[in-house]
Amino acid sequence: MTISKNNKMMSHLNYRMKVVLQDTRTFIGYFKAFDKHMNILLADCEEIRKIKPKPGKKVSDGEEKRILGLVLLRGEHIVSISVDGPPLKDDDTIKVPKAGGLGGPGVAKPAGRSMPVVPPMGVPPGLQGAVRGMGGPGVGAMQPGYGMPPMPPAGMRPPGPPPGGY
Repeated sequence: MTISKNNKMMSHLNYRMKVVLQDTRTFIGYFKAFDKHMNILLADCEEIRKIKPKPGKKVSDGEEKRILGLVLLRGEHIVSISVDGPPLKDDDTIKVPKAGGLGGPGVAKPAGRSMPVVPPMGVPPGLQGAVRGMGGPGVGAMQPGYGMPPMPPAGMRPPGPPPGGY
């Protein structure tokens, strides 16, 4: 399923939207993205919840407001979506970071073909190889020529085939 450019939802991207969920919570934020399941991404979002008064008190219903930031709302729980305000001006636009953007410290960066490969300074403990007696064959068994009889010294070698073959 593809989403056309003329879609009604596409025309509301970056607008300030009010989204009401099934549990009566209301989210107000800048509409940044949606998908085929109507999952919605709101930036600079705030949540508004109605507070019910305790029994015996005559205080009217209050509201509790929380600032959340970037929020993903599951489409299955959305009851209504309405425009709450216009989009921000270009200089005030909230940028949502894209996947694969510039990383900070500790983020892996790919090496190109021209990058020299620096060998590690040493093997970290625990990565030296198999522990003796655990797992596969011993180190000597993996050497070339394992299981072959040792070669006799040079003067004691049996004669090879006659020149010209058999």
